[in-house]
Amino acid sequence: MAEVSEGQVYRLYGCLTVTEPGLTFVALRVAWYAEEGAYGSSLLVEDATANAALVGDPQCLSIEGADAPCAARSARFGVIAVEDTSAVTISSLQFSPDPDVTPVACATPTPGATPTPTPARRATPSPSPSPTPQPPAGGVPTPPTNEEPSSFPSLVNGGFEQVRLDGTPYGWRKVGGEMATTGAVRSQGDRSAVLTSRTQSTKWLFQTVRVRGGSYYRLRAMALNDDAGVLEALLRISWYASADGSGGQLSTADSQPLAEASARFVPLDTGAVQAPAEARSARVRLLLRPLSPAPAAVYFDDVAFQAAPPPAGEGTTASGGAAGDRPAGRRAPEVPPQAVASGRTGPSELANVGPPRSEEPPAGASGGRPLWPVLLALAVPAAALALTAAHAWRAGGAGAGNGRNL
Repeated sequence: MAEVSEGQVYRLYGCLTVTEPGLTFVALRVAWYAEEGAYGSSLLVEDATANAALVGDPQCLSIEGADAPCAARSARFGVIAVEDTSAVTISSLQFSPDPDVTPVACATPTPGATPTPTPARRATPSPSPSPTPQPPAGGVPTPPTNEEPSSFPSLVNGGFEQVRLDGTPYGWRKVGGEMATTGAVRSQGDRSAVLTSRTQSTKWLFQTVRVRGGSYYRLRAMALNDDAGVLEALLRISWYASADGSGGQLSTADSQPLAEASARFVPLDTGAVQAPAEARSARVRLLLRPLSPAPAAVYFDDVAFQAAPPPAGEGTTASGGAAGDRPAGRRAPEVPPQAVASGRTGPSELANVGPPRSEEPPAGASGGRPLWPVLLALAVPAAALALTAAHAWRAGGAGAGNGRNL
């Protein structure tokens, strides 16, 4: 962590070595913050991506011309590895101002006004938000920037109708890329969110929501990927033991990815997912994975994160956990309805069960009861008597013959 000056251009250099296979993303990263000590949410994140599949060989990376956004007061830098940070070692790491580059001029904020973080030398996302956003149809107010909490009791602004003064969606934050709202493309309402990428690293929008440990939740959203530069878009739930999404994540659960380009919005869904028992908050993430550093964008709309019933056939234990050994925080496997052996409701036809017996007595019955049980009861002793008589006859005949031979 280092204290920085807004508009100053920095460079980050470091060498790392991936020591274990299985990582999906490794990068050199610098994140900028408006507060001293790197507290709060980041203003901007920049990555230099390493080859996660290259195990055992050092990789030296650098981020040149990393200009501190206007309003930045501190920066956090280092190596990030998805899945396991202990599987990467760092041999050198340097972060310093670039003396050969003139700092970017930042406007002096008006006294009493809340400064708007403006990343220096960043292109405006396309389509660009209006400089002074108007409240959308229906009279939804634009919330003041200084009244926004870092976490919410439940998901807010899932339709991205409420916007901040800078045109970004209220309640939502980002890691990497550029976040904006637009009315040109939408699934419902008057706006959607657009996440734009200009580097090869994964970017996401997120919102922190408080949850109850051991309960089930479901994340759904509509996504539009009509950009050839997008590898995939997907949803992710990240669980945290803290109430505000701080600290290390406990586990994650993903939706199916949207990898094929489509001219229409496509629904994404994590299904019912159980929060770890110790979870107190979750970060709802809307992810974009680009193919290359070329510009690429994904649109999201109609986001919902709600409590959900357990998956069919999977009850809960007395402690609130799932019955069975499925790890908490992972999406339940999708089981075809015909494969579920329990938990069904309503009438169903069972195999090996004959049709109901008629109320009419069968022909030949006496007293309204069938005769075949009586006949069967009589037939068994009759057969036994017949067998006994035959045995006695054979025995008697044999004895008579023997007497004649004597």
